[in-house]
Order: sequence, then C-alpha cells, then structure tokens
Amino acid sequence: MTATTIWTIFVLAVIFAALIGFAIGRRQSPGGTAQLKDIQDQHETELAQKQLELEAYQQKVHDHYDKTATVFKNMAGSYKELFDHLSVGYEQLGNLSDQRILPERAGALLDGPEPHKKENDFMNPHDRDEDALTR
Repeated sequence: MTATTIWTIFVLAVIFAALIGFAIGRRQSPGGTAQLKDIQDQHETELAQKQLELEAYQQKVHDHYDKTATVFKNMAGSYKELFDHLSVGYEQLGNLSDQRILPERAGALLDGPEPHKKENDFMNPHDRDEDALTR
C-alpha cells in the first residue's frame, strides 16, 4: 500500500464518518419534535405545580383574614362587654351628677364628639367642673 492509497482511505473514512455524524445529528437535532414535546411536558408540569402552590398560598391568606376578622369581632365584643360593665358600675356606684360622663352606648365612643357638645374628660373630672363654672 502506498501513501496515496492510505491517504485516500483516510479521507474517505473521514467523509463517511462526517456523513454518518451529520445524519445522526440531524435526527436528534436541538428543537426536534420529540425534544420540544419533552420541554412542553416539563413546563406544563412546572406550571401545574406553581398553580397548586399559588392556590395553597391564597388559601392561607384567606384563612389568615378569616381568623383576623373573627378575633377582631371577639375583641370588639369583649370591649363592649367591658364598657357595659363599667357603665352599670358607674350608674350603680358613681356620683350621678347632672352631666353623664360615659355615653349611653359603646358605639358612641367610636363616633367621636358631637359637633356642638364639648367632650367629657372622664379621666380628669375636676377639669370638667372648672369648665362648667367658667361657662
């Protein structure tokens, strides 16, 4: 075998290997139908998982606000009960002057002062008496 024959066989083997590599690579090229289907399935699975996580988070938020509303309602009831207790105690034990210190109902404390009526300061009743004398 001469050097030319060896070079010819070598060149033909390289060309043949390149053709086989090209054909195999073409069948499994990136972006092929099978690979795109796999990627699509993977993304749909991830999307479904994220959707479940979002729904779980939304349920936690709903439960949090539901409990907050319940606790707030209970707290408001407790404050009303305390106000009613103090009102009854004030009427039974307090000095019933001509000016009422506590309003008739608990909600009146939240309504604020009446526009033409001065707010009673039940924390400093002596100041109230001095204001009455100056009027």
